Amino acid sequence: MHALYLHGFGSGPKTAKGLALGQRLAPRLTTYGIPDLEGGDFPGLTMDRILDRTEAALRALPDDGRPCLLMGSSLGGYTAALLAAQGRAHRVGALLLIAPAFGFTTRWATRLGTEGVARWRRDGALPFYHYAHERELPLGVAFLDSCERLPEFPGPAGVPVAVIHGRQDETVDHRVSVHYAASHEQVELHLLQGDHRLGEPRHEALIGWAAEDLLDRLG
Repeated sequence: MHALYLHGFGSGPKTAKGLALGQRLAPRLTTYGIPDLEGGDFPGLTMDRILDRTEAALRALPDDGRPCLLMGSSLGGYTAALLAAQGRAHRVGALLLIAPAFGFTTRWATRLGTEGVARWRRDGALPFYHYAHERELPLGVAFLDSCERLPEFPGPAGVPVAVIHGRQDETVDHRVSVHYAASHEQVELHLLQGDHRLGEPRHEALIGWAAEDLLDRLG
């Protein structure tokens, strides 16, 4: 069995949640990876490039016929769901979405304000905090343009999906996951007390259990 973990916005392959999951699942997996969705170029990032890099990571898996569990946190969760809905999730047999950022593609005015979006377009870039670099980095307006071409909610994934979301999530309202789960079959939703980080031991335990359950279902 194989598994890939897609990190969130302003993160990277050294994400603590992704590394912890890899360590827990290692005895059950042939390969585990956390692809760099930014490709070392945060300023030039677009959703098209994120999707292409994810698809490339899936196609680079060993050609042994074994399925892959695709997991993602926040933006990574949205990416996993969208790629599956587009029919581009090569060999993916199940999805684990952790606080997936549904709805983010069309809500920049709510997050940044109308003036913030206008400034982004006027200046060609806007600074965002990057957790891996622990400082603000500029992000080109091409990212905003690429978001506007995408749906708030991806269509059906066509595979079993587990979604975990905190009710106190201050970054992505948990109700977007409720909407996604209610709109599609094969989606199991877990709502719990917690914020966007879901970093408490009990959160990590549930995430680990959900991943193992999906691996069990993949056989």
